[in-house]
Amino acid sequence: MGLKLYNAQLSPYSARVRLAIYVKGLDAEIVDAFSTPELEAELERVNPMAKVPTLVHDGHVVPESEVICEYFEDMGMGVALRPSDPKACARMRLFSRIGDLYLMEPMQRLFSQINPKGRDHALVERELAELAKAIKWLEAFLDGSPFAVGDSLTLADCTLVPMLFFYDHIGPMFGSADPFATSPKLGKYYRGLQDNPHVARLVAELEVALAKVMGRK
Repeated sequence: MGLKLYNAQLSPYSARVRLAIYVKGLDAEIVDAFSTPELEAELERVNPMAKVPTLVHDGHVVPESEVICEYFEDMGMGVALRPSDPKACARMRLFSRIGDLYLMEPMQRLFSQINPKGRDHALVERELAELAKAIKWLEAFLDGSPFAVGDSLTLADCTLVPMLFFYDHIGPMFGSADPFATSPKLGKYYRGLQDNPHVARLVAELEVALAKVMGRK
């Protein structure tokens, strides 16, 4: 079984897939798609969307992080990260949906405003309000357990870990010393998950990648 992942180390979507790969113990070649012009051109040939993450499995191309993670499950690769119970599975997908649509979208718009010089304060205020809604929803749906769903890691955790990493870092950039101050369950969940060695590995990778980017600013 040949697995190749076109990856960007700081992408939360690529990170979602990497975490699934680590937890499942899959033997995958992970390449930085934008590290060389040759790899970037290769990605464009493989996937006309030219986006990461893109998985190639024995010549079969699978784009988009959620699709890739579900593909792992459908193919029965490694330990299962999708609950068998339909209610638990719906809950898992709800967390991923909130993360993709309501958490990441305002954060992506805020990333363009990190530099205080020339900051659009109206945009920042609007997006911080949207971000606060998403955090409130996640806080409400978490039940205080160590994992988002059930008693083990699922695809919901693979989605939320990298997104909450960025939430934890973007808060201080906009004046919030403790981004989890109003969402204690969410903060406890995110920090507790880092006791897992696979999660800790991913967070360490993101820390290194973010430090490199911030060092260039």
